[in-house]
Amino acid sequence: MTANAASLPTLPPNADISLPEIPDLAIEKIITRATGAAVIALVGAMVVVIWISVYTRYVSAEPISWGEQVAKYLMIWAAFLGSSLALREGAHISVNMLVDMLPAKGRKFCAVCVILMNLTFLGVCMYYGTVFAYNVREHIDPLVGNISLSLPYSAIPVGCALMILQLLFVARKGVDNALSKDTASLS
Repeated sequence: MTANAASLPTLPPNADISLPEIPDLAIEKIITRATGAAVIALVGAMVVVIWISVYTRYVSAEPISWGEQVAKYLMIWAAFLGSSLALREGAHISVNMLVDMLPAKGRKFCAVCVILMNLTFLGVCMYYGTVFAYNVREHIDPLVGNISLSLPYSAIPVGCALMILQLLFVARKGVDNALSKDTASLS
């Protein structure tokens, strides 16, 4: 070792080196917060509707006919909107056992493939969800005030569009963030 090399500071072998944080875009924050607020409101409304339905069935003995359908529609919307938030946080289930064994370049390649496959899948789902919601626009649900069935089924394309946006936001920060961070995965 030379004198110059000995004088350079060295990092401990287990030092955690992190890259600088890429800040969220303003639109990203707005979309994420609005989606989160919508999910909270939908789940809250679902709880209220179920409570009213149970109360009218067992306490007042005059059950409402629309409670189950409304709760189901609220749950569908909450699930599709909430999926975009889960995708953002890397909370969808995955099996990373083999990916984690790859070198850094292999993991990066897998992350790019995951992003592309997700974008393709979500794009196809959004397209066919839009077609389906359009095709059922004239069908009505008589139990829920004769609403068009395109309203509940619109959750599919809207949720997929939000998932695509969140996936692009995640990819903007780097492909290393694209793989699931789910601690329950089999890694």
